[in-house]
This record gives sequence, C-alpha cells and structure tokens, in this order.
Amino acid sequence: MKNKSLTLWPWLSVALLLGIILRLSFPGDIEYKSDEKYMFEATQRIGVTESWPLLGMTSGPGIKNPGMSVWLFVVLAKITHASTPLELARAVQLLNILALLLLAFFGLRLLTEPERITWFWATAFAAVNPFAVLLQRKIWAQSTLPFFCLLFWIAWHYRHKRGGAFFWGLLGVCLGQIHMSGFFLAAGVFIWTALYDRRTKWVASLLGSLAGVIPLIPWLQYLTSKPAGNGFDGLGLLSLQHLRFWRYWVTDSLGIGLSYSLGKPGFMDFLRYPVIGGTPTYLVAVLHAVIILIGLFILVSAIKTGGLWKAFKNSTETGLAVNAVLLGTGLLMSLSGFELFRHYLMVSFPLEWVWLSRIGLCDSRWGQKCLILMGVAQLLISISFLAYIHINHGAPLGDYGTAYQFQSGSAQ
Repeated sequence: MKNKSLTLWPWLSVALLLGIILRLSFPGDIEYKSDEKYMFEATQRIGVTESWPLLGMTSGPGIKNPGMSVWLFVVLAKITHASTPLELARAVQLLNILALLLLAFFGLRLLTEPERITWFWATAFAAVNPFAVLLQRKIWAQSTLPFFCLLFWIAWHYRHKRGGAFFWGLLGVCLGQIHMSGFFLAAGVFIWTALYDRRTKWVASLLGSLAGVIPLIPWLQYLTSKPAGNGFDGLGLLSLQHLRFWRYWVTDSLGIGLSYSLGKPGFMDFLRYPVIGGTPTYLVAVLHAVIILIGLFILVSAIKTGGLWKAFKNSTETGLAVNAVLLGTGLLMSLSGFELFRHYLMVSFPLEWVWLSRIGLCDSRWGQKCLILMGVAQLLISISFLAYIHINHGAPLGDYGTAYQFQSGSAQ
C-alpha cells in the first residue's frame, strides 16, 4: 500500500498544478455582483474611513452575518495590499490554493497508510472539480471556507490531545462566523463525535468553543433584538423532504449540475461546447454522460461488494468524519428551517470527495480506473466552463452574471 501511495504522488502533483492553473486562469472573468461589490468596497473603507464593523452583510434568510465574515476579507486585503476587485479575488484564489496544498500535506503526512490513498484521490478531485473551481474564485465568504475547514479537520484529527481539542472547538465556532453553514458543520461533527468517540478531550474543546464565542457576542446581542422567528419560514424542511443536502452532495462531488451558476438556458447552451468553426461538438454533454455512467457503475459495484454498507460502518477516522458530515451535518441543515442552497455545502470541504473516493475504491479491480476517468472528465468540464465564461463574457442569464472585466466601468 505504501508503494501505491508513492506511485500516485506524482499524479497528485499534476492534479494540484492543474488546480492552481484553473483557479488563477482568466482573472478578469470573476463574478462581480452585489455581494462581491459589498465585500470589496468594505475592505477599502474599513480601517480607513470606517471603524471595524460588529456585524457583516445581510444573509439570504434576512439575518446579518457575524462581523468575522467581513473582517476576514479586510485582513486578506491588508496582507495582499489588494486595492481592486481582481486583486482581492486573487487573494481568495491563493488562499484556496493554500487549502489544496494543506489538504495534500494532511493526506500525505498526518493520516495513516490505509486511509491515505482515499485522501489522495479526494485531493485530486478537489483540485479539478467544476464546483470547486467555480466557488473558489469568488469574493465571497463561502469561498474562504476550504482553508479554515482544513484547519478544523486537522485540529479534529488531534482532538485526543488538549491542543488539538481546543483548536477544534475554537475553529468550529469561527467557521460559523465566516458563514452560518459553519455552525451546522461544527454542531454535526460535535454530536457525531460525542456519540462514537470516547477519547476526545472535551474540556479543552469546550474551552476552545468559549474562546471562539468572544467575537460572536455582538452578533448574539443582535439576534436577541430581532423579532422571534425572523429568517425562519419552514422552507428548509423541504430540503429534508426532497433530500436536497444529499442531492447536492452527490452532484457536487461528481461535478455535474452547473445550471446552479449558468441557469437552465445557459447550461443547455454550455452542453453544446466546445463550438468549433460554428459547429457544436457537444463534448461537454458527453463528459456529463460519462460521469453519470461511471457514478452509477461505482454505486452498483459498491452495493454488490457490500462496500457501501461497510463505508457507513467504517470505524476509522475517515469513516467517522464522513458520516459526521454526511449524516450529522446533513440532517441538521435539512431540519434547520432555513432554505438550503448548494453553496452551503462549501463547508463540507473536502469530505464530499473523500466520500466519492471511498465508494470508488470499494472495487479493487476497476475502482481506481473509474476514478481516473471521472477525474479527467471533471477536469475537462472545468476547462470548458472557464472557456465558456470567457467567450460569452460570463453568463448574463444565469446567477454568474456578466464577468467583471466585461462590466461597464470596471477597472482593466
């Protein structure tokens, strides 16, 4: 097994290099709408003409976010001297590249050999997956989560030591202050760990959580001043009924469903690409079909071999982490009463791809071949997506909108 991991390492290096290129390519084609504009302009005012805010921008459910969601961007702008949206977006992209490198280090150095191969594959998928590329290029609070999620998981990995447990508790609360999905991740992992692990240094973890609450106090005071039930409309219960969290989990890991960003008309147009000499090749549509067929093959194989059930019963650190997010966090998000959006699953980084890799590797004969083919297909979709956005100046009819460099009045 050790030799197999060493053999895969050069290929993982290639995947990481491709992931870096994908995140830094076409820098002017970033999304730049109201949220991104708010965050960029805040970084230019705070500490210059404005004092540091206690609260962040208003979220989708109508509740203001904690101040840390803005502070993080101010710090990024200060460190990188970002004075334009492109420079701030580049800072986010570099942070996510650092997350990829940290993920590779985690899998290579910190995990035991039986689990290492799964995390190697997960790192490769995290590097080239279309949703990862889409969401890790944005000036958006959710887009900063991967790096801090990795720190969270490293601390959780060492939760049997006081220092690890302390920072696990601290980072869990801080993740929620960057984006509210972090609260669900922290709670789901806490509950699942409490149920299935008896070695955690719980006192140290509690102390870390209490330390993390300190910058959250203004937000808690704000919540108590809001009318009861504000932001809660029961729509989130439909997420459980329609299995929305798990549908997003599967489609995100597979890299299909970019209609989330392109809109349905734009996505149908995207499937025609690349267009050569005015003639659609429909290569993107073929790549989606390939991924779906491979996904079905992996699922059937895992069921036949009993690997799917074994994955849920797996008592390793990886098994505990995947189940904590897939089941614990998934149920909490679905029962929360808030509408569940696809980008909330950014907080699951990188467990979606760990899950996919574990299922794929259940087939000792064809598993790795399937994962290679799926990874190549995802890479080609990511490249095609970036090219599509550049050629069409964005996706004006979809959520992506007009790319920054093609907006009137943008700095070139």
